[in-house]
Amino acid sequence: MFLLFEVMDKHPSLPQLWGFCLILGVAGFFLARKNPLFLLFILPFSFVFSLLHLSEINDLYIGPAIILEAGQGYIWQSYLAMFIGTVLPLAGVFAWFRRRIKPLS
Repeated sequence: MFLLFEVMDKHPSLPQLWGFCLILGVAGFFLARKNPLFLLFILPFSFVFSLLHLSEINDLYIGPAIILEAGQGYIWQSYLAMFIGTVLPLAGVFAWFRRRIKPLS
């Protein structure tokens, strides 16, 4: 009976999660490095995806079922992947500012 109520077949696997977050993060890094206004296009996708995934992980009923089926490592890797996917575009903005600063000599 437990097999009928699986949770992880409705959620992204770790390779899918890492792939999406890394593609979004790396693309955001290079786009924000060209022009910081690209953050207005990249960060909403990252934030919406992260909020939707976090709401599922932290749900009172779904969260424990995810931990039971996928393990605590899925939760930790989900947090890490979402963090990297959000921070990489911000790092691109810092790289853009660093390129714009002219040396004093």
